[in-house]
Amino acid sequence: MENAYHATEELRKNTDHSTFDEFRTRMLELHDRLEKLKMVLDNEEAYLVDELADAFSIANTGHRLEYRRTPHMEKE
Repeated sequence: MENAYHATEELRKNTDHSTFDEFRTRMLELHDRLEKLKMVLDNEEAYLVDELADAFSIANTGHRLEYRRTPHMEKE
């Protein structure tokens, strides 16, 4: 979100093709991130169950589960 904000400020100061392209790139990245967040929020229960099962598996076996109903949400 911060990157998108800085790109917006730069576009306001200097409106040209390169700053617009940077702005557009940052907005698309923000859109993708918000889309993933919405997916998680729409499926809270499934993510919670998978994350708990994953944590128990790591605690007991030392590795993550091979099967999940939801994709891993890694910090980017």
